[in-house]
Amino acid sequence: MNRGVTELPAMDEFILGDQQLHTRFSMAIEILARSVIVNPRPVTTSFLSQALGQPSRTVRALLAGLHQSGLVWQDENDKDAWYCTSTPGAITLADIFRSVCSAASESVSSRRKPATPDTEEPRNAAQQNVELLLMQATMEINQMVLQHLQAFDLGRLKAIASPGMRHSVESSVRTYIPEPLQELM
Repeated sequence: MNRGVTELPAMDEFILGDQQLHTRFSMAIEILARSVIVNPRPVTTSFLSQALGQPSRTVRALLAGLHQSGLVWQDENDKDAWYCTSTPGAITLADIFRSVCSAASESVSSRRKPATPDTEEPRNAAQQNVELLLMQATMEINQMVLQHLQAFDLGRLKAIASPGMRHSVESSVRTYIPEPLQELM
């Protein structure tokens, strides 16, 4: 064995290595893509469920999260019909990512049991320093991911789906506006 050569571990092709987040993010993009392409007509939950090969319950949960983030709205007369809320070029992958992450964190926090003083183990200074370092690295990675996702909008899909799809996609790259950092401790 050659000691100078080390093999890198195989990396999953998931956003931040999280298969569930990647799956929800991909499905949310597809939901909005289908909505953008048929706009101004609505898409129905049953159509999306069939197109995605997912149960209606899963699709409804994603639509609820996208609705809460203001990316889609529900038809007043047909509760199964959904519309995209804005022009395709106004919705970025970063908007969709925030929506999916927000819905996921709300779901986790609602299931999480409150910690009781008896079950918490005291952490030493080294553990606290490691946690702080990982938290800082995670925040930096998330900022970089959002910065890159901000450069892609759904307007590219509308141009690709249009009859003149051979034309170049003219989607402007927006400057990234960093989110405010939360104080640690």
